[in-house]
Amino acid sequence: MNHIETEFKWDANIPRAFFRMRTAVGHLTAPQNLANVKSIDICDVYLDHGDLRFEKQQIAFRIRRYGTQWEATFKTRTEIQNGKAVRQEKTLPLLKISNLHEALCFLEKKKNWQGLSLQGLQPLFSIYNHRRIQDISYENSFAEIAYDSCRISVAGRSVLMKEIELEYKHGRMPIFEKLAYELTRRSGLQLAEISKVKTAYALLRLWRKK
Repeated sequence: MNHIETEFKWDANIPRAFFRMRTAVGHLTAPQNLANVKSIDICDVYLDHGDLRFEKQQIAFRIRRYGTQWEATFKTRTEIQNGKAVRQEKTLPLLKISNLHEALCFLEKKKNWQGLSLQGLQPLFSIYNHRRIQDISYENSFAEIAYDSCRISVAGRSVLMKEIELEYKHGRMPIFEKLAYELTRRSGLQLAEISKVKTAYALLRLWRKK
């Protein structure tokens, strides 16, 4: 599956950040949207070769487990500008997989995908995420907001992090950007300058040196 991902991110590592954003969403959307919330637990394991060729190409490659489903995804790693990130994203469903070892073996046997070598991949870090997702309809445009409570595990250590993501689904892009602006204004939250994934890469570089 090919996809261009467009999203805004907010730093939620302050008290009541989720409450403040949910309140802001409540002021901008129909009441029925507020009840349409689902929870999901996600485990992402980020992979690369020993020479870190993916990182050098500004590519993030992961295996994701959510429920009983497994998939591999790569994204182009772009800078977040004013809280907004636009990335190319491609996803490969991993069928009949039940654990990480099986997923790695599947990729090893596949050898290549989308021009990427899948042989010899090694885990770099993991992100365990309890995510609450809510659909938003705003001026005939549609988005999804996610409240992420994460544990980043890297180099034998762990850190906790919270983040809010607003992902564009369909409609007019200027309206989506207006929604992000209104949520920022009403919640008083700061747009993120660094994502949870980029935080994990920074910690990997820091802690590997010690």
